[in-house]
This record gives sequence, C-alpha cells and structure tokens, in this order.
Amino acid sequence: MGRNYKIAVLPGDGVGREVISEVRRVMTEAVESVDDMDLEFKEFECGGEYFLKTGREWSKEAEAFTKTKADAILLGGIGAKGPDGNIVRRPDGNLAGYSVVIGLRRELDLYANVRPVKLFEGVPTPLAGKGPNDIDMVIVRENTEGLYIPAHGRITESDRDVAFDLRMITGKGSERIARYAYELAKGRNGAPVDNVKRVT
Repeated sequence: MGRNYKIAVLPGDGVGREVISEVRRVMTEAVESVDDMDLEFKEFECGGEYFLKTGREWSKEAEAFTKTKADAILLGGIGAKGPDGNIVRRPDGNLAGYSVVIGLRRELDLYANVRPVKLFEGVPTPLAGKGPNDIDMVIVRENTEGLYIPAHGRITESDRDVAFDLRMITGKGSERIARYAYELAKGRNGAPVDNVKRVT
C-alpha cells in the first residue's frame, strides 16, 4: 500500500505564489517516478494580502490543517504592501503573516533552518573559475530563538523614556542547532562545521 503525503501549501504574498506554483509542478513530476507515493496538496491563502482582505493572517481551517494534519508545509513569501505603499503590519507592529511564519516555527519546534548551496554543472555563476566541486555547502541557522522571540518594550520613569530589545539565546537552543549541524556534516562528507555569528 502506498504512502499519501498531505502537503499544506501556503503561497503567501507576491513572488511566493510564483515560486510555490513551480515547486508544486516539480514535486508532482518527481513523485510520478516513485512507486506507491502520492502527494495531496491543500492550498490556503495567508499573509499580508489576505490580512488586508479579512483582518486575519490565515483562516482557522488553514491553521488547523497545517498544524495538525499536514505531513509537510510549502511556504512562499510573506510580506505585502498596503494601499499606502507601506508594508502591511498587524496592530502589534509585527509583519502581517508573523503568526504563519514565526508561529509555525515556534509551535512545531522547527528550530533548524537548513539551506543547501550547490553549484550544478552547466549553470552560470558570477564566481569566476568555480565549478560544482568547489561549491557544495549547507547553511544551518537557528530558527526559533534570537530576534524571532519578542522580548522588547519601554520603561517610562519620570523624565526618562527607555526602550529595550533583547536577543534571547538559550543553551538548549545553541546546543541542539550545533549538534544538528555536526550530524548533518558527518552524513554528507565530513567537511568542517564553521560557527558564524551575525553582528547586527
């Protein structure tokens, strides 16, 4: 008996819709060559444009399906401009679509942001003299801590107004993302793991 995978499709805003359309096409063609496997796509609107129309970032049905029934999630770009030309934001100041992106990461504990970087044969590159054997790496980022956690506010004391914005990083979060990167490197080619801190 074959396996049927339920895929929550969240195209989001702008170019996200174009990208997701092509991803679906490629996935569908790839699965045709696999015996006993089917993909069931269920698409939902979400993001800034949906927020402008409805006052919500996504429907309750979309949220429930994505969090409890989907085997995988395809998420396009989030972020739309409103009629005034500014990015659409929720009343709390966060990007309209925040609960879709950051909410899913936190609630489903999607802590590893894994981005492969590989040069394929015959694909032009601005890096002169480089070929497929020269460019093959994976960037792994922690996806649920740091500036993704809202830890900011204001304190007003008589004549002073103080604002603060903290970056929360836990030992558990740091250890598990490092462990994930090392295990990934061991399984790929044993290449070294470099720790890079982004300075903002």
